[in-house]
Amino acid sequence: MGSGAGVVVLAVFFLYVLLVVPFCALVGARTTRRTGWLMSIPMVFLPLALLIGLLTP
Repeated sequence: MGSGAGVVVLAVFFLYVLLVVPFCALVGARTTRRTGWLMSIPMVFLPLALLIGLLTP
């Protein structure tokens, strides 16, 4: 039996994504689309990689 910490971390990650995606879209709208993508890839996928590493036994 686990402690449920993975579920909490997953919920925090989804909250993080809900906040970061509109921010990156705003940056992409004010600058160039490429800048928005270059900013969003590390801001979304790096924490996702860390989350997967944390949840993998």
